[in-house]
Amino acid sequence: MQEQKHNLLSIAPMMDRTDLHFRNLMRLISKNIFLYTEMINVNTIIHDQNKRFHIEGDCKGPVALQIGCSDPILAKKAANIFSKENFQEININCGCPSNKVIDGNFGACLMKEPIKVSKMIEAIREETDIPITVKTRIGLDNFDTNEFLEEFISELYSINTKTVIIHARIAILKGISPHENRTIPPLNYERVKLIKNSFKDMNIIINGGINNLTEAKWHLNTFDGSMIGRAAWDNPWMFKDADNLFYNMKNNITRSEIIHKYVKYADKYIDIGHSQRRLVRPLFNLFYGIQGSKIWKQQLNEVANNQISINSIYDLASQLEETIEVAA
Repeated sequence: MQEQKHNLLSIAPMMDRTDLHFRNLMRLISKNIFLYTEMINVNTIIHDQNKRFHIEGDCKGPVALQIGCSDPILAKKAANIFSKENFQEININCGCPSNKVIDGNFGACLMKEPIKVSKMIEAIREETDIPITVKTRIGLDNFDTNEFLEEFISELYSINTKTVIIHARIAILKGISPHENRTIPPLNYERVKLIKNSFKDMNIIINGGINNLTEAKWHLNTFDGSMIGRAAWDNPWMFKDADNLFYNMKNNITRSEIIHKYVKYADKYIDIGHSQRRLVRPLFNLFYGIQGSKIWKQQLNEVANNQISINSIYDLASQLEETIEVAA
């Protein structure tokens, strides 16, 4: 697979958010946005006795697998497995600040070990030609300088890494939670801009503090792509305009049409044992900001609790759509 220029718009990998079902909902909303799995530990991939990892690739269009790893040998073993799946990119997490990654010495900890990251990339390349990217922060703890980030990026550049996604905040590994790490460290887009100016032929994707498509498009004046995080979970329907704004492709699909397609998709997974609760989670915010969204969530809770079938949400979705059209 040839290295390609990174997608203009993507949704960030988010633990307990960007699972298979959320990704398939977003793919129904937009054909072109780049989607990411949750971070998956390479040990989970290597020791996948129940073949659960295999379905992670069951999503059409551009999808990246994000891995958590700190060992080139394990990275190579995992690559032998994930190279056979349907991913257009492998992304190494060098930015997560959670306790689990601290204990495992991966995630943001890897910013202090750029040569180890390079060795993992080279080990993966021995098994697959799928493009490999890195997602990182602008620094961590007391390593909060332009020079520290530039040294990390320089190592990646030296082994011909084409794309780096940079969350424009430092990671604070002790004293605050992962949630607080997304808001408390101040944004510093200027440091990411310096990286783009220093490494002009790398694709630098900006992440952090981007809440809507207008902001995401504005960042393309400086960077090669924009990545939206929690705002995508809170308001997934805003991506209905993504294909038009970023890829010059018309998209006239309605929420009710999306829901019809998604329920057909959900039936397939209910048949193989996935719970209705897991399948309806991505739908809760589909009517974000719309009058009647509270009723929508109440009905989805009934589906999640197996009080009613997931197919029963068709009628309410159509009613809410009609309400939106009248209001317009």
